[in-house]
Amino acid sequence: MAGILRVRLTVRPSFDLIHRLRNLGEEVYGALREDCAVSLDEIDAATTTFHIREIHKRFVRTAGAIVRDLVVRHHMTEIVTVEEVRETTDA
Repeated sequence: MAGILRVRLTVRPSFDLIHRLRNLGEEVYGALREDCAVSLDEIDAATTTFHIREIHKRFVRTAGAIVRDLVVRHHMTEIVTVEEVRETTDA
C-alpha cells in the first residue's frame, strides 16, 4: 500500500497565502516528482490543500522530511502542516 501526504494551510486562505502555498507546491513537485505522484494541476488549483500520492511505504518518512524542510525554507511553519493520510479500504 502506498502512502499519501497532505500539505494543508491551517489558517484562512488569502490571495497571498494561496500564492505562497502554490509556490511551495511547485518546489515539492520538483523535489519529489521522480519518487511520488505529485500533480501540478492539483497544486495550481490548490487553495488550502494538496497531496503527494503513491509514496512507497519505505519512503513516506523521508518524503515528509523533504516537504517539511521546504515548508521551513518558505517560512510557512506556523501556517502549514504536513500529515500522513491513512487510506481506508472497505473489505
